[in-house]
Amino acid sequence: MSKTVGVFALAATMALAACDSRVQQPPSAMARSAQDQTAGTAPLESGESPATAAAHDPGPAGSTGVASGASSAPQPGQTGSAARPAGTGTAGGPTAASGGATPAPKTGGPSANTGGPTAGPASGGGPGPTAGGPSGPSSQGVTDSEITVGIIAPMSGAAGFLGENQVDAIRANFGLINDRGGVKGRKFKMVVVDYQFEPALAATAARKLVEQNKVFALISTMGDAEAPYVTSKGIPNLVFGPNPPAFSSKYPTTHVFGISTVDAVARMAYTLTKVMKLPIRSTAVLYDTNNVPIAPWVKYLAKAWEAVGVQVKSTDPFNLSDGDCTRIVLKMRSLGIDFWNAGPTLAWPACLSAASRQNYAPPVGSGGPYSGDASFVAQAGGASNNYYAQTAGVQIRRNKGQPYPYEPTNTAPLVDDYVNSMRKYSPKSADTGPLENIWTQLFWTGPKLLADAVAAQPGGITWEGVNRWITAQTNYKTGLTGNINFTTNCKSGAPSWIFQWKAVSGGYEESDWQPYGGPIEVPVDVKNGIVPGAGECYRTAMADAELH
Repeated sequence: MSKTVGVFALAATMALAACDSRVQQPPSAMARSAQDQTAGTAPLESGESPATAAAHDPGPAGSTGVASGASSAPQPGQTGSAARPAGTGTAGGPTAASGGATPAPKTGGPSANTGGPTAGPASGGGPGPTAGGPSGPSSQGVTDSEITVGIIAPMSGAAGFLGENQVDAIRANFGLINDRGGVKGRKFKMVVVDYQFEPALAATAARKLVEQNKVFALISTMGDAEAPYVTSKGIPNLVFGPNPPAFSSKYPTTHVFGISTVDAVARMAYTLTKVMKLPIRSTAVLYDTNNVPIAPWVKYLAKAWEAVGVQVKSTDPFNLSDGDCTRIVLKMRSLGIDFWNAGPTLAWPACLSAASRQNYAPPVGSGGPYSGDASFVAQAGGASNNYYAQTAGVQIRRNKGQPYPYEPTNTAPLVDDYVNSMRKYSPKSADTGPLENIWTQLFWTGPKLLADAVAAQPGGITWEGVNRWITAQTNYKTGLTGNINFTTNCKSGAPSWIFQWKAVSGGYEESDWQPYGGPIEVPVDVKNGIVPGAGECYRTAMADAELH
């Protein structure tokens, strides 16, 4: 499917069918040349989709393959895999009552870990992370030689190319980690499930991966649909997490390494008005109700603008399946807004295209999150030129490895590892566009987080131990994106920053980051304007307040 078709050809209805999965194991350097983008999977049979092919794929030699016939989640004390070699122990995950993690202190976690882990053996160079968590037999998905990880990605449907970027990034970093000997003598193996960018399918995918494929941990996109299930089982779920529920303390095993939509809007509002001092007195917010269902949280998007003194004249839902955006464009013209916050929906390119056809543009411009991908931007054509976008990673084409104010050098220490591993293991996503994609960069950090947490375990590799270690990190250094607080009561996600898309030689490139300041911290008073009294922990407080 072409990227253009993948963005806008959303079917009118999607069958809520059982999710199929495929086993993927990052290829070795010797075998890599014989494999394509779906490295580690069996060749597709004629007429079958990549997701369906997994049902017939036994996995590479030595892998556990795809389990079948499982109908219930493993209980504490069970191995979860009949194929586990002797001596690897039984499942050691926490009980459902425990929620999967020991709540971290409200002060932001133990001071011993304020610096976050350094790049250990799993990440390449430097001492390993501080050990943490209980010793004991390993949880399911861990053998003497492998750790199986479930990947929930939108490989088809509304924006399948984003799912491809996600899987390519995860494969690249796991490949890098495996090349360096793995972690605690074990290599990582992936089992991928396509959830078609349909939130309802994400929960089904999580259940299948845990109960049938017996994975140790999950890396997924949204995180909120599957949050109640993974919390009840105590399974670590590392997520992009744009929707507020992923940040809730009610879901202590959901660990957000991506951006919060509300925080992204707050950062854009503050940066444009207070740092760049653009004359924005009024705005309107476009938002998604389908693929990224932010509708219940729109009032907080509005509060983010109001906290910097901007009037929100309208909030309007618009999805990929809605087709023509002309009606909303005419409404924006009649409202006379200064700036259009069009980004909080995957369908924003359709609205910018409609605005271009109507010869309409707000006087100060348009922008927002869900825009840090050049393929997406191309769908809006000329209307994308000068669009204010957001990302959480670093530039590659220019200012390689910047902006990165988290190190004295202002350069991301793992940018070379990132670029080289993508070129080696996921060459189809190794062009500059995908390499600068927010989706690719953020999902590359997920395997590092999991590997660091596993390396910190003193004995068996358990759900409880990994969750406990992650939630103790108050300033985790990803080495590529910004530092992150994973404390249960104060999840931060990765900080984002502003740039503009520029039309260059028939395509679009990121502008130089420097005129926009790079990652700029939003003042506490602005955060308190969104959630009174919550301050730095407003993302978690906001989610908790709404999830009664």
